[in-house]
Amino acid sequence: MDERKHQIAQRFDAAQDYNAAADIQYRCAELLAERIREELAQSRPTRILEFGCGTGFLTEKLSASFPDSALIATDLAPGMITRAQERLTDRPVTFRVMDGEYPDVDGPFELIASSLCFQWFENRQTALQRLCQKLAPGGSLMLTTLLPGSLGEWRSSCEQEGAPCGVPSYTDASALQREWPEGGSGKWDVTTLHDPAPNARTFLHRLRQIGASLPQSGSTPASLGSLRRAMRHFDRHHQAMTYRIGLGIFRKDTP
Repeated sequence: MDERKHQIAQRFDAAQDYNAAADIQYRCAELLAERIREELAQSRPTRILEFGCGTGFLTEKLSASFPDSALIATDLAPGMITRAQERLTDRPVTFRVMDGEYPDVDGPFELIASSLCFQWFENRQTALQRLCQKLAPGGSLMLTTLLPGSLGEWRSSCEQEGAPCGVPSYTDASALQREWPEGGSGKWDVTTLHDPAPNARTFLHRLRQIGASLPQSGSTPASLGSLRRAMRHFDRHHQAMTYRIGLGIFRKDTP
């Protein structure tokens, strides 16, 4: 595991209050689970793989929707796996630590799913190839990720006050569309969610609570003075945070 992956895992391991602050993560899991049920209304996957399961928001919904399926839920952070297991003790789910970019689990799977993990990947296109190789013919990969415009209110506040901003530069849906592998067809749908943020302090605290405060690689830390200016700007002009969500669906060809 490289240093940045290690840092990501450490942040999420330490996110003891994740469930209390992860409203957007829960809503995205609901959004994805509903779409999965629609797409697979006429079929029931025998085996399901979830990567980046976190504390099990999507895991719980997959288990409820497909109670007879063999579900393997994975995450890079051992602490997240532990918390998911504690939440879902009554569910027949197999949990294991795994880096979703390097899926070291035997396929095939009729469904591979993930909610708000893909934006952490370092090489998305290669990872998609590896994941789709694990799909059964006709199987589906369905996932959500963050798109440009997410956290825009905080980025704007930092820019207006000359403060370095560690918000990642997310990839837009048109670029993601070009990264689907051969051997199937994929598409991205886009939706927008808003999360109440009464002030900058609350927003930044929530990021730390869910383990998502790691800045973009190579970004310059903000000085205390510039950070305070950005926070005051946010408090004057904003009361919510925007999240642009990409929902991707890939269907593997049948012979």
